[in-house]
Amino acid sequence: MGYITQPYQLFICLQLFLFYSQCSAILCSHHQSSALLQFKQLFSFEKDSSFDCDISRPKMMTWKEDADCCSWDGVTCDSATGHVIGLDLSCSWLHGNIPSNTSLFFLPRLRKLNLAFNDFNYSKISFGFTDQFPSLTVLNLSCSNFMGSIPALLGNNITQLAYLDLSYNSFSGHIPSSFSNLQQLRHLDLWENQFVCKIPPSLINNTTQLAYLDLSFNSFSGQIPSSFSNLQQLRHLGLGGNKFVGQIPDMFTNLTQLSSLNLANNQLIGSIPSSIFELVNLTFFALSFNNFSGSVELYDFAKLKNLKVLALSNISLSVSTKLTVNSSFPNLFFLVLPACNISEFPDVLRTQHQLEWLDLSENQIRGRIPSWMWDIGVHTLFRLYLSRNFLTSIDHLPWKNLQYLTLDSNLLQGSLPDLPPHMVQFSISSNSLTGEIPSSFCNLNSIQSFDVSNNSLSGQIPQCLGNSTLETVDLRMNNFQGTIPQTYAKGCNLTYLRLSGNHLEGPLPPSLINCVNLQFLDVGNNSLSGPIPEYLGNSTLEVLDMRMNKFNGSLPQTFGKSCVLESLKLNGNRLKGPLPPSLVNCQYLEVLDVGNNQIDDTFPYWLDVLLELQVLILRSNRFWGPIGDTKTRVPFPKLRIIDCSHNQLIGVLPLWYLDSFKAMMHGNNNTVEVDYMRLQDSSNYYESIVLTMKGIDLQMERILTTFATIDLSSNKFQGKIPEVVGKLNSLKSLNISHNNLTGGIPSSLRNLTELESLDLSSNKLAGRIPTQLADLNYLSVLNLSNNQLNGPIPLGPQFNTFGNDSYSGNSGLCGFPLSESCSVDEAPEPTTPSRFLEGDYASRWFDWKFAKLGYASGVVIGLSIGYMAFVTGRPQWNYKLLEASSGSQIILQHSTYGAAHDSTYNKFSRLGSCLLLKLPTFSMDLLHQ
Repeated sequence: MGYITQPYQLFICLQLFLFYSQCSAILCSHHQSSALLQFKQLFSFEKDSSFDCDISRPKMMTWKEDADCCSWDGVTCDSATGHVIGLDLSCSWLHGNIPSNTSLFFLPRLRKLNLAFNDFNYSKISFGFTDQFPSLTVLNLSCSNFMGSIPALLGNNITQLAYLDLSYNSFSGHIPSSFSNLQQLRHLDLWENQFVCKIPPSLINNTTQLAYLDLSFNSFSGQIPSSFSNLQQLRHLGLGGNKFVGQIPDMFTNLTQLSSLNLANNQLIGSIPSSIFELVNLTFFALSFNNFSGSVELYDFAKLKNLKVLALSNISLSVSTKLTVNSSFPNLFFLVLPACNISEFPDVLRTQHQLEWLDLSENQIRGRIPSWMWDIGVHTLFRLYLSRNFLTSIDHLPWKNLQYLTLDSNLLQGSLPDLPPHMVQFSISSNSLTGEIPSSFCNLNSIQSFDVSNNSLSGQIPQCLGNSTLETVDLRMNNFQGTIPQTYAKGCNLTYLRLSGNHLEGPLPPSLINCVNLQFLDVGNNSLSGPIPEYLGNSTLEVLDMRMNKFNGSLPQTFGKSCVLESLKLNGNRLKGPLPPSLVNCQYLEVLDVGNNQIDDTFPYWLDVLLELQVLILRSNRFWGPIGDTKTRVPFPKLRIIDCSHNQLIGVLPLWYLDSFKAMMHGNNNTVEVDYMRLQDSSNYYESIVLTMKGIDLQMERILTTFATIDLSSNKFQGKIPEVVGKLNSLKSLNISHNNLTGGIPSSLRNLTELESLDLSSNKLAGRIPTQLADLNYLSVLNLSNNQLNGPIPLGPQFNTFGNDSYSGNSGLCGFPLSESCSVDEAPEPTTPSRFLEGDYASRWFDWKFAKLGYASGVVIGLSIGYMAFVTGRPQWNYKLLEASSGSQIILQHSTYGAAHDSTYNKFSRLGSCLLLKLPTFSMDLLHQ
């Protein structure tokens, strides 16, 4: 009884220790709590602000004023002093601005600040960061919507900084020279910003402790500094996606610890330095999208025994794929070799049993897939890209975990293969496949994207398409029959549906209303019928293409305020009634094509308030009355293509509109960027229309953003041609034939220097042909027939190429090419040809493929013509080859492969494998070993 047992003594000591610790713990001070709560008040909490995070939560929502701030989520305090030394608010749903006098500056003892993966609404880094956090060692602002330049003095007072991540923001300007003071810095990540200029030499010379440096996807320029060789601790170097030029410096001898090297997406030339092949610790190597010369042997990389990712796509090098005798190759996870002039499946693949990602697209591989390929990554391969080769058959798909497969633009024949059970994306477009979609397709529970377009598949579309997990379906240009699946269930995931160019019948299924996220619906060139469902006017559609069907009734009358349509094409149906005025709610509308219907209405002047409208096709309807003037100050500001032909419009030509078509006037600007019209969020959907040139229907499969045309032919316009037409100097084609126009041909047409086709035929024009028109150097088609013109025909380089048909029905004309000679006093004066334009405007329009479609016979004849170089002038249209087929249709098509890879792969292609630095866990694990 006189002593205490040892276990009991230990228990008492432990209790005393806990009691002492609790009594001596220092709580967060009031001013620190107040500063943090003030910071909290700046933001709303929106989950989408942290959508990039796998796991996120609104940490600050749990902060309570009556609680110790050291216990708050994301807050770390010094246990001895109670000072807040760490603040981790990453992935916290924050949305709002950080002011320049933020209350964070009342936390001067802060050592670690992490605000990554929020949305700070284009806030800037204030100057307070340069002097309020002298103890800061970690600063992470990545992916948080910051912008602006970095304060010039940022590196002067936070010299203890060891970790700085500003990636995935909109920072701009140059790297401050004060960064050279950050001599403790080991991690610097500036990926995906807008920094410019050369890399400061002082940054490299003074920050010798750097182990991680990523400057990818900015606009850094100049040559890659050879002084990188001083960074002997470097394990990761990312310079991809910039504007570096010249050769890769031979700087790698000292970089023995380097495990990740990204030089992709630059303008590098020359050869690959041999010292790179001595980097034995290298696990990631990307050179894609550069301009190297010569060739490289794939077995040179065999020395890199730890290599896991190799990306050499589009490097302008020939890659030899044969291994030397007794050579081995590292076990890769990712091998990316598109556009490397490879003619066979590389031998190195024979030993790649752990391969996860293989891309051999855009090569010259021919014939069948060899049988030994079936053993490659049987259990690991989940992405396989073989598009744009010359493969002829694929027997089966043995890869049980394959999720992404693209075989587009090959020579594949036979039927569709059975797909592995976990397939997510499958694309086999532009081949010669036949047969039906196999019934096994309905067993795929993960399929999201299915593209079999441009084949010869037949049969009915499986009804299960409506009840699947599909988001993207492209079945266009096949021989499918029957009806569109009727079973689109509630919760339908479809966003993209293309069924055009088949033999489908019947109405649109009412159940499509369940696809509430549908953005793209293309059912053109079928035999669909019935009314257009009213619900399409109040949908999420951005593109609605129902051309060349048998739809009847009126257009939907209720295009709602939330309309996001960019393209509406209803050409070639049996639609009646007026245009719905509610179309003005579609403020993003760029293309409106209702041609070749039976629409009965006056000219829709109210459309002139649509600021984005570029194409307006009203041809071959029953529009009537005058076009008249408008009260809109700047009507149709972006309109470049207008076709109101074959209607019953009357009155004078619309002077106010013609004087306001700003998009058809380029002044003296010859630096307009040339591109094709396409859907804003799509890389492979191009706008297309049908126009009439010289009495021939031309289907323009791609439209240059510089193309401008006016067609008001076959109406009942009267009066004179306004002089203001001469201001529309971007016009490529002008057709006001078959009207009742009088007066002379205005000499102002001489200003239409881009004009390639002019049709004023079948009017009552009188007087002489202005000699100035002979200065139109690019005029390839001219029709002045059936007027009351007189006098000599001008002479000039282009006028001398026109035949009698251009002038027939004008009894008063004389001179070449007519047989009627001019008298001495009427003889035309030869004109001096204007100097041909140079630069962007010298090469014309678009790549052409002409295919003449005879309506009577249905015979299709293809005629391809290459892109016109500026040395040959403007295209000669090749109408003389086609004149015998009046009433035929010509298709002008630019045939370029549309990438069918999923969005992840599109990013991967853009980065040339660089995203792997951010995404795969194995690469990050290797970096942090």
